[in-house]
Amino acid sequence: MSTYQVAYDALRSRLAGHDLAGVVERSGARRLGPDRIGLRCLGREYVVSHPDGLVLEADGQPAPVTEAILLLLYLTESTGRALEGRWVGFEQLSGGPGYLASFRGRVVAPLLRAFGPRPDALLPAAAALDGKPLDLGDAAVRLPALPCLPLAYVIWGGDEEFPPSATVVFDASVEGYLDAEAVTVLAELASRRLAEAVNPPSGKGEVT
Repeated sequence: MSTYQVAYDALRSRLAGHDLAGVVERSGARRLGPDRIGLRCLGREYVVSHPDGLVLEADGQPAPVTEAILLLLYLTESTGRALEGRWVGFEQLSGGPGYLASFRGRVVAPLLRAFGPRPDALLPAAAALDGKPLDLGDAAVRLPALPCLPLAYVIWGGDEEFPPSATVVFDASVEGYLDAEAVTVLAELASRRLAEAVNPPSGKGEVT
């Protein structure tokens, strides 16, 4: 049994110990009848059964195990903390400095590869993830990554003197929902889906 599967099974057991109504209230998820939770993550719908904690995609297929783990972490760790309306950098999170190199490699670097040469592509790419434009940098978007956990992606295209740069920031309430390691996984997923909107694996549907 893989490490991921062990983590998934443990989180399923943890969810079973939580009251369904409380989970829905604290996480901002939707209750779908007596034993299911609806959860939107980066433009996609998921269904989580309760109490057994199975995570399914909208078509009824099992979600990839890393995504399932992320969603179960969110549901079990959510505190219901209110949005604060101010952005903080990853390095400001508890434990963030220790993951900063990993965060930059897994989240910021792919963002720069995809959008550094063409910041204008960020906004249409983000639309598929429910993103909305922000008036920051050369291009910026606010992504409702999870119901109570927005991210902001900002790109500066650079010029003759300076290379392109990017940053990813979070509402200051983020630590009421996920820790720095899980935030890295969420932001990595967002960067990957944004990049795929520009360069789809199939070579079709590219944002122009």
